Amino acid sequence: MPEPGAACHHPHQTVAPVRRLAEYCLHLPGVQASGLLLADGPRLRQEVIATGPAAARLERLQVDLAEGPCRDVCRTGALLADVRLADPRSQARWPRFAPQALAEGFTAATAVPLQHPDRLLGALNLFHQHRRLEAAYIGACQLLAETTAWALAREQELARVREHNAQLQTALDSRVIIEQAKGLLAERLRLPPQEAFARLRAYARAHRRKLNAVAYQVVFGPADRGPFPRPEPDS
Repeated sequence: MPEPGAACHHPHQTVAPVRRLAEYCLHLPGVQASGLLLADGPRLRQEVIATGPAAARLERLQVDLAEGPCRDVCRTGALLADVRLADPRSQARWPRFAPQALAEGFTAATAVPLQHPDRLLGALNLFHQHRRLEAAYIGACQLLAETTAWALAREQELARVREHNAQLQTALDSRVIIEQAKGLLAERLRLPPQEAFARLRAYARAHRRKLNAVAYQVVFGPADRGPFPRPEPDS
């Protein structure tokens, strides 16, 4: 049994609130291991967060086999409490997952949805012995999972905002360098700005290059060579 606060095994990048939830659950009497799967609606993402090797194997198994408590909760959003893994119904429901979980030393599983008002963000899995996890602790896990879902949704929204801002900055930087190249070519080739831009774009298309890459070469490359070298002075 892993010690509370043991390092999580997560092969993909995860967020701190989810890690803390998995680790905190080890403090609950009866919980032997815990893990989470993150989801986009019914579709599982590849993030697996677990509090030990056994839980990590079982969480990954659910992704690989497309069966298990977390998988079902991510599909339905409904709590699964103290599901006895040796029960024939569990064996029929999860024919490959249930025997493996029993082989890892767990006789029951409880799966709690990470439910945000807007969407289901994943599921928390608690591995334990049948009837050893009290209903009060399951209720506490539900409250913690809801709080974590809010924190996770906020992290995801901030990540989307940062990505959008980065895209805007990239587009702005690209526009600036193109405008600089247009002005430089207009001066170098004695052309109207729009004609200089047309030549810049035509060169990029003809050579199957990005316009901003050609513009960068024009602005920062040697003036006597490159896409549009400076004409030789009249003798």
